[in-house]
Amino acid sequence: MENAKLVGVTANEWLWATEKMQWRRVYPGRVDQVRAARAFAETLFEGMPCVDVVALAVGELAANAVRHTRSGEGGDGWFGLEVVCDNPVYVAVTDMGGHGIPTVLPEGYGGSYSEGGRGLRILYELALMFGMHGSSTLGHTVWVDLDLNRKLEVDAQAPVHLVS
Repeated sequence: MENAKLVGVTANEWLWATEKMQWRRVYPGRVDQVRAARAFAETLFEGMPCVDVVALAVGELAANAVRHTRSGEGGDGWFGLEVVCDNPVYVAVTDMGGHGIPTVLPEGYGGSYSEGGRGLRILYELALMFGMHGSSTLGHTVWVDLDLNRKLEVDAQAPVHLVS
């Protein structure tokens, strides 16, 4: 919106104008930066129904970049976060590649007590769309489209596994 158009516009109308809000950030490829990326996303979507779903997506994708790619090796790696506030919400993490291709594992993979392998499956289940592009040599971008109005539903009977 141009300044001339702001006369008579409420703060809420200005904030939720039709232009998409888009952010990109680059983080050092360290485990502590996963928390920083997640906190950034939580700040962007604070007060919106999807805040927990977006935070989960950012945390999972960033953690995978640091754990499973060159982004988390050698101290000079990085991962990139892109978030678009629209409906659907777009969340993407770009890594430095290496060590295979990001894969959604089959439901039930590894049994109920396995430590890993379920994060992308959870995102796949929550997402409207899910995808990946790139290569092990040049880097991958893993992305999800999420419903702006979807809240994270927690099953009180299911065991909770927190990764810090």
